[in-house]
Amino acid sequence: MKTKIYENLAELFPLWRETTLGKIGHEKEETNFVIDIFKKYSEKIETIIDLGGGVGLHSELLLKAGYDITLFDQSEKALSIAKKNNPNLKTIHGSFETMDINQEYDAAICMWSTLSYIFSEDGRINFYNWQKTHIKKLIILDEANFYRYDKKFHKIYYGENENYKMKVIRDWELTDKNLKKTKFVYEIFDKKTGKNETIDDAENEQYVEIEKLKEYFGPKWDLEIYGDYNLNCYFNKEESPRIIPVFFKKS
Repeated sequence: MKTKIYENLAELFPLWRETTLGKIGHEKEETNFVIDIFKKYSEKIETIIDLGGGVGLHSELLLKAGYDITLFDQSEKALSIAKKNNPNLKTIHGSFETMDINQEYDAAICMWSTLSYIFSEDGRINFYNWQKTHIKKLIILDEANFYRYDKKFHKIYYGENENYKMKVIRDWELTDKNLKKTKFVYEIFDKKTGKNETIDDAENEQYVEIEKLKEYFGPKWDLEIYGDYNLNCYFNKEESPRIIPVFFKKS
């Protein structure tokens, strides 16, 4: 995974995200979609776990909306930033592959392709089995529509906030087994110090087929699949920007 942008560079993650998205504050639209899903599929959602929520972009908004939210992530620095920004936010440190939290939640969210950072089958089985046994009502997963991706990709992005200017150079290749191997170069200008820094980073992402996700959850869960952060946008393999499966307990 992107160890630097999630670990020692976690304070730059919101800018990195906005830079590569080309949008500012898009987490608000994503969170509004999550809340719409809660209202559509369940009479009452109170407790939520944000799986792999990083610095808390979605957790913060859900907390402000009145939900009892717990942020789970493997980056201690990201969790510390989330906690500093939101002292009342509950946080748990751990990994998807070994998570064993002995608590139930009404709902779980796993946003922005975070589920693709599990690389072993045993790890995925543990992750989805935990959700099946500890989530009472519904689960929202979210990954890029990798079915539309080119085998090779190159792009340069530019972003800026009050403290930094950022240039991101991204190159990837997508294998026949849906493993995306990406190399990044970050060029960062600190406006306060006038310092320029160039940092290399890399990540792998193992995308998961929809049929495989259905297999993990089994017959006790119903499924709707959205193609973007909008209740009116259902998944289309050739056109949708996202794959957003919503699993909910059968009545």
